[in-house]
Amino acid sequence: MLTLISSRPDVSSELVNQHIADYAPALALSALGTLSGDVSYDSMSKTCSEHLRDWWKLSVASGTPADSYESAYWYLLHLLESLEEYELLGNNFIQFKVTTTAQFLLGLGEHQKKMQGIRP
Repeated sequence: MLTLISSRPDVSSELVNQHIADYAPALALSALGTLSGDVSYDSMSKTCSEHLRDWWKLSVASGTPADSYESAYWYLLHLLESLEEYELLGNNFIQFKVTTTAQFLLGLGEHQKKMQGIRP
């Protein structure tokens, strides 16, 4: 049965925050693992798809993230979803963007102005 998002009750911000807190570090580790050769591109791609599927189950309206951490998570997820394997593994600038965002999500780096993502 198809349910419109507008007909569902608002998802609590606590549930959204918990989703991001649970999923962002896993995405960051998967991305860094792919760059280092420890995680296959296909496995990382599957992780991205699982994250999106689980997010859509929450039926959260698209739009502005709650904070810079969530924004960076969506930035990284959208970036990884948009790249083919050769683009990710063969472009130093893209690798830099992925690495700095993943490190921020793991608490190992600063938030960069370019890490702007939106909720799907």
